[in-house]
Amino acid sequence: MKIGTRLALVLLAALTPVLVLYTYFNVQLSSRVYIDSLKRETRATTRGLRAALIPDIENQEWDQVHSVLRQIRDQGTEAAIFRPDWTLWFALPGFPTRLLPNRTAFNDVNANGSWESNRETGTRFWFCRLVPLQLSPGPLAGYLMVAVDLTEVREINHRRLIASIGAALLVLIVAATFITLATRRYVTRPLSELSRRVSRFSSNDNDAERSLAGDEVESLTEEFSRLDAQLTASRERLLREHRRQLELERNLRHSDKLATIGTLASGLAHEIGSPMAVIRGRAEYLLNDSEPGRLRDGLGIIIAQIDRISGIVHRLLDYARRREPQRVRSDLRPIVMRALSLLETEASRRHVRLQPDLGSQPLVLDCDSDQLQQVFVNLGMNALDAMTEQGGGVLGVTANIRRNGAGDWLSIVFEDNGPGVAEENRAQIFDPFFTTKPPGRGTGMGLAVSQSIIQDHHGEITMEPRGDRGARFFVTLPMIDRQSEQRQVQA
Repeated sequence: MKIGTRLALVLLAALTPVLVLYTYFNVQLSSRVYIDSLKRETRATTRGLRAALIPDIENQEWDQVHSVLRQIRDQGTEAAIFRPDWTLWFALPGFPTRLLPNRTAFNDVNANGSWESNRETGTRFWFCRLVPLQLSPGPLAGYLMVAVDLTEVREINHRRLIASIGAALLVLIVAATFITLATRRYVTRPLSELSRRVSRFSSNDNDAERSLAGDEVESLTEEFSRLDAQLTASRERLLREHRRQLELERNLRHSDKLATIGTLASGLAHEIGSPMAVIRGRAEYLLNDSEPGRLRDGLGIIIAQIDRISGIVHRLLDYARRREPQRVRSDLRPIVMRALSLLETEASRRHVRLQPDLGSQPLVLDCDSDQLQQVFVNLGMNALDAMTEQGGGVLGVTANIRRNGAGDWLSIVFEDNGPGVAEENRAQIFDPFFTTKPPGRGTGMGLAVSQSIIQDHHGEITMEPRGDRGARFFVTLPMIDRQSEQRQVQA
């Protein structure tokens, strides 16, 4: 059964008893009010009739009594006069004998002053009232009975009841029609449309048609169950793809780092070759010279050169080592200086002077030092490549802090005096695999990887030209809130 049909039946089942009870009590109340009004009029008529008949009875003017009773009969009211011994004294011909009161009625009059009762005579319905006739002054003269014909009133009430029932049925029919149309438009159709739309994600067309033929709620429940299963499977698949993407991104970053190491290797080979030649010469000299003083000096030179080689290799291996990303609170100045130390050999070979100016105050932020070092090495290598041909270049690295109410931001600026970036290439410099370097000297991934790393740190990397010559790269990162840092220090 459709949910719209069930909803219509439930609403009609709730509306029908209310409407029936309202109709019944409304008819009963109006009938009771009308009948009570007639009874009050009958009591008033009885009092007036008694006052009019007592003088006629005292004077034995029965013709006048007959005339009065005839007048009220024409108005649908019967009357009879009884003696004090409860026998009929006077009544018009044709007075219904079934209306005659019994002994109990007279006893009630003597005890309570009046007697009232509803009686039926065949098809007629009467309201009867019996009161005493008290002559003034004098003893009890008899009893007066007044009977009002309420047959027409009962028929009117019956017709009113039938009309009310008909009106109630009409209201139910109109309500049923309206509820059916409303539920079809605002419940059944939207649910069917929703079911069809949901079924597109979880079922084929045949399954969707079969599901729409049943209950919409059950259909939606089944469709959402299928959709939940598919979304769960899709979520697991997306998680696997995300993990694979992260792994690929890490491999890409490591590959870019290895490419940079390959560029540095040629310069480091020459840098390592010089102390090795010194070590060899000193060792040959010590083989032929046995003087203790010179032996001690030669060994000191050998040890110093070995330490130099170890430092160069250590910095290179430390940069090449693959590590899991880890955010810790760090001072950015040593990270920048380690990156520049890896570039010293290349800078010297290309006759480029490094000018770091990072200030004396700690530049503290939450970061992955290995990833940021890779960014700084990439920016430095790009600057060195740009200034190779001209010679006498200068690479300046400065730090600026921008303070505002929302938080402090740190900008590390890499500024060179090379040829700069051509205007037509400025919009593409951060695109993967875009490079202006000769084949074999760049992969085009350095700036793309650097931008990804900086975005992971909730910062940004931008470039702006320096007039006719040179380029300026800004690495902007959020610093640690100073107030929270002070609270942690105090704690």
